[in-house]
Amino acid sequence: MKTFSTHLNGRVYSCARCNSNIAQQGDVISKRYEGTSGPAYLFHNVVNVECLAPKLAILWSGQHSVSAIKCKVCQTDLGWKYVKVCSPSQKHKEGKYLLEKAYMVKENRWEQSFARSLMAPQPSKPKS
Repeated sequence: MKTFSTHLNGRVYSCARCNSNIAQQGDVISKRYEGTSGPAYLFHNVVNVECLAPKLAILWSGQHSVSAIKCKVCQTDLGWKYVKVCSPSQKHKEGKYLLEKAYMVKENRWEQSFARSLMAPQPSKPKS
């Protein structure tokens, strides 16, 4: 049974462990990040997560103040929030969320429905 406080519609990423909605596809900023477990995505907004106390972390892009984020329902570690960055070149990350791909799934099979729409026959145009 899903017991999350915010339900998202459309193309949604959910916690891989308990299936609580955590983000919408439209909030993805970039899929070119690395987390502690491998590939990760940077998001504008997330829901149904708990932010822990910020701490300083040395990451590939430098030293940042980050807050670990966990699923509100099952307490699975999902990634972190960039609270404060030290380098002006990294300012675009402040207030954004990094979710690790290994800990989230796509809900409603939207990946498959998109692929099917690409393979569907297209109506032919009349020749002029």
